[in-house]
Amino acid sequence: GGTARRTRCARARGDSETMRSRSVGDARDARGTRAATGRAREGCATDNDKTTTTNGDVRTTRGDESAREDARDDYDDDARMRRAGASTSKKRAPIDVKHTREASRTYEALELAFATNGLDATTTTARRRFHFASHPEVGTWPKTYAEMGMPSDCARLVILTMEDAPAIVSATERATRELMRLCGTTMDAYAPGRGSLHVTLFHLSRTFEYVRTPVEFASAATLPPNAPNAREDAVAYEESAVAEALRGCGECELEVDRVCLAPSGCLILCFNDVHGNVQTIRERLARSAVGAARAQNDTVHCTLARLFVRSDGFQMDPECARAVHAMCATVTSALRGARFKARSATYCVERTFSHCDGRRARISLG
Repeated sequence: GGTARRTRCARARGDSETMRSRSVGDARDARGTRAATGRAREGCATDNDKTTTTNGDVRTTRGDESAREDARDDYDDDARMRRAGASTSKKRAPIDVKHTREASRTYEALELAFATNGLDATTTTARRRFHFASHPEVGTWPKTYAEMGMPSDCARLVILTMEDAPAIVSATERATRELMRLCGTTMDAYAPGRGSLHVTLFHLSRTFEYVRTPVEFASAATLPPNAPNAREDAVAYEESAVAEALRGCGECELEVDRVCLAPSGCLILCFNDVHGNVQTIRERLARSAVGAARAQNDTVHCTLARLFVRSDGFQMDPECARAVHAMCATVTSALRGARFKARSATYCVERTFSHCDGRRARISLG
């Protein structure tokens, strides 16, 4: 009996030791599995842990440890290139570039809409973007983006200035003065100076669709956002990339189609793209500028003046609307077919709304 009891105790001790060994082995296996899983997740973070923000930027959504690793790697060229490559690898929505040969139909539709229904007060330029002087001061002028609490680089665009078309600009000034005379007593109005008149070719970033500088170009990586002087360096990088994209496009020849008041209250000088060079520029930038504003202009126009309603539900007097429409027809008959050639474009980081001030760089189209 004593021998049997000793045998059973030994077996119990052996089973206990075996269970402990198995537990330790299982724990080691579990730790190894978790470590392997963690390494796999780190390896896949670039591909799987991304989200696309409303402004089109691709950001990683990893844990605190990975975020600290990214911060340490900000100045590491290899790491930065890997992240930039990953951010551009995800397919993104195409930039909306409509063909300039359709622009005349758009002008006709705008002209007809105003002639039929007058001003659409719901689509006029937001008053919050402008200063309106009260007595004894007079005048209306746009606010800077800093005054509106917006990023200083939120409006970046490529334009043609009207400096090469002094005769056309002089002729349109008559239309602007007449518009002020007809509508100035019932509406507020703003007309930019000659130096601010422009035709927008391409939006790299818009006030309602902010894309951080620099735009990522297909063949290059963005600069680290927290590097010293990052914004200035990024703007310089974007400017050089735009110049590279526009090299050899050739001068743009524009022909006046009409002058009309859009239902939005904008008096616009409308152009036709004679040789299709504006279309070429837009297509080149759309192909090269990964991350540029999705919404692009479907016209080739210069805004001569803006009207602002003073209260909700405002309706323009029908007689006044007819007089404005007749005035536009008269100016159009005098200007239609007039042409000018632009041999350079301008890259602009706008400081003031719709003013094309701030940093400007002239880019040859030759």
